[in-house]
Amino acid sequence: MLTVLLYTVIFFVFITGLCVGSFLNVVILRTLSNESIVFPASKCPKCGTPLLWWHNIPILSYIILRGKCNFCKEKISIQYPIVELLTGIIFVCILLKYGISWMTLYCWVIGCLFIVIAATDWKEKIVFDIHTYLLIILGLVYSIFFVAGYLYQNYSLLGNFDINIQFLVHNPLTNSLLGIIAGFIILELAARAGYIFAGTRAFGEGDSFIAAGLGSIFGWNSLLSILLISIIIQILITVPIYIKKEIDNKNWMTIISLTTFIVYTIGFFTAEQFGWLSNSKAYIASALVLAGIGLFTCREVLISVRGSQNRTYLPFGPAMIIAGFITILL
Repeated sequence: MLTVLLYTVIFFVFITGLCVGSFLNVVILRTLSNESIVFPASKCPKCGTPLLWWHNIPILSYIILRGKCNFCKEKISIQYPIVELLTGIIFVCILLKYGISWMTLYCWVIGCLFIVIAATDWKEKIVFDIHTYLLIILGLVYSIFFVAGYLYQNYSLLGNFDINIQFLVHNPLTNSLLGIIAGFIILELAARAGYIFAGTRAFGEGDSFIAAGLGSIFGWNSLLSILLISIIIQILITVPIYIKKEIDNKNWMTIISLTTFIVYTIGFFTAEQFGWLSNSKAYIASALVLAGIGLFTCREVLISVRGSQNRTYLPFGPAMIIAGFITILL
């Protein structure tokens, strides 16, 4: 009986996620076109004809229409079913992780913002300030409620708020505020380093605000891990394209540095996972070596990019968003 109820809840949450994903598609496309997300009603982006009710059924409409508009017969972007399905899966994963709780609802909201930010960045290489500001606000609001709840509980049990130096330094609100500052500064420094080697920013300005949003939600003590995971994800996405181009151009030093960074990073996280870096000195030394290799690799990549006549730019925002999702679920 319990199993049937569980599957029923999962099915309901999945369908809800599909419907929310359909709405997120509207948010993504109309934000990019600077239109209201409420009016007018859904329409074909190619011919502008208002859609019928059965054209808006998540995933099914795309299948029934065979990926083409019912009126002008132009192709419908594959983005629609991908975002819908991805949202449904993410909703279910968050439910299974946190159960029926306020944390689940909170993570759903964050997940929706993550999807919108990643989609606009990937589609048009644009990050809208309002979306990153909402991330920052959500992180701060959660931290404030958490701290307020803790203080209220202490006052109820002990008759005082029990505020000391340790609490002021380590409470979630301080962690969140430091995360905002650290995220923005780290990405800005990395982005501006591009001027030295390539004559341009290494990352867009929006990426700094995404990092600030992640810092607000997860805190400064988790931010470094998130950024390292982001770099790994970005490398995995870009390496096949980039390495082929570097081999064609015979830039062997860049290839060697990239390979070294990947291998060392895998070794670092493997050692951390198995507790081989439990000694703080060993951990710090290994992290510094990793950072050094990473900086050298960035230098080689930026030099290569500066000398390239045919640059391939992939936004860094989606990689940070994926790392954020991984952190939420793990």
